Amino acid sequence: MALAPAAACLAVAAARAFALVAERAFSSGPASGLSIGGWFLLGFAGYGLLYLADLARLRPAYVFAHELTHALAAWMLGGKVHGIKVGLESGHVDLSHSNPFIALAPYWLPLYALAAVLLYRAALWAGTPLAREAFLLAMGASLSFHFFHTAESLWAARQGDLEDTGAVLGIVLILLLNGVLLLAVLKCLFPRTVPFAQSVKLAAVWTGAFWGGAWEMVRHGLKAVGA
Repeated sequence: MALAPAAACLAVAAARAFALVAERAFSSGPASGLSIGGWFLLGFAGYGLLYLADLARLRPAYVFAHELTHALAAWMLGGKVHGIKVGLESGHVDLSHSNPFIALAPYWLPLYALAAVLLYRAALWAGTPLAREAFLLAMGASLSFHFFHTAESLWAARQGDLEDTGAVLGIVLILLLNGVLLLAVLKCLFPRTVPFAQSVKLAAVWTGAFWGGAWEMVRHGLKAVGA
């Protein structure tokens, strides 16, 4: 629970950075055409609207990425993957062992966004026209896919993946890691717009203010009891 305020503050800082990207994208005006940030926002908002309208849930694609990320995380740490089962609504992966990193990996590592990066590098090598615009559109859509389906997965059912850390700590860590992820991705995509270090410092200041205020409340409460 001690990490909860830091996770919440970091998530707010990431949302603030996202808002900066949106503000910069819309400030260019319609006459200049869709900006670079606009392509990213179009992908992010486009998939989000389709998801909320129940037109593109793509649950099997999420289940596949979820289980594959478990497998890749285990493989990275020297584990063995004995089998993967992917269904329309759920899946399972048989591993030689697990730990908190392996268990939580699908909740903060957006596999399709990583795939978009690899495809973008290949498109640049091939000299594909509009590769950057297509990449930003795909990054926005894949991150939206990741966030919406991760939230749905955590909300809709009890997750056995959280047993290694405990449900509360697991959710706090997922929020914290996704905040760092979003800030890092936005910084890489829009380095002149997103102040990564400043955003992290701001989250630290907010967290310190929270705990400072909490301590003052406790101190005054103890004084009142002592009086």
